[in-house]
Amino acid sequence: MLSKILGIIWIVFGVLWLIKPQILRNRLKKKMNRRIRRVVYGFMMIFGFLLIGSVIKARGLLPKIIGLAGIVLAIKAIILITSKTSERILDWWADKPLLFFRTAALLVLTIGLMLIFV
Repeated sequence: MLSKILGIIWIVFGVLWLIKPQILRNRLKKKMNRRIRRVVYGFMMIFGFLLIGSVIKARGLLPKIIGLAGIVLAIKAIILITSKTSERILDWWADKPLLFFRTAALLVLTIGLMLIFV
């Protein structure tokens, strides 16, 4: 049940960013203060841990790969809590072309579909 809810959330974000990648790019270009940044990283950690928890019971190789993505997401959020590192990474993401964001949106959409149907 939890994996289906996560799948729906990932699909919504994937479709939104696929249709309007400029929304994500503009959000990354705006400077976030420390409090908002910590909230964003907190949500990233929660998504990562929920993703890990939802695929532990699943059978097969594909769900395990999704779980590995969740572990990487959680570790990344923990590492990015420092302000200097996070500002550099956000600047790096904001400088990417829109095609990069559309490709990332396809990846998010694919993960969401796998969470629902696997």
